[in-house]
Amino acid sequence: MKLALSLAILAAPFALAACTPEAPPPEEPTASIADPCGAARYSHLVGQTSPTITVPEGQMYRIAREDRPMTMEMIQERLTFVVDSRGKMLSVSCS
Repeated sequence: MKLALSLAILAAPFALAACTPEAPPPEEPTASIADPCGAARYSHLVGQTSPTITVPEGQMYRIAREDRPMTMEMIQERLTFVVDSRGKMLSVSCS
C-alpha cells in the first residue's frame, strides 16, 4: 500500500505536466521575409540626386542605371540601387 501511494505521489507531477499546453512557436519576423536585404532602410533616398549611400561591410549591393543593361539573376540578399542618367535614385530593392 505504501509503495502504491509513493508511486502515485511521484507520478502526479508528470501527469500534470502532460496536461499543460505546449507553447506556440515564436513568430518569425515578416520584415526579414519581405525585405531580406534591408532595402527599406534606404527608401528615404528614393527621389534624391546623388545621395550618399553607406552600406554595411559584407552587404552585397549594386548600383545600376535605368538605361543600361543589368543582369537579372535574383540574389535576395543583394541591394540594388537604380539611378537615372542624372544620378537621381529611382528605386531600392532586393535582387
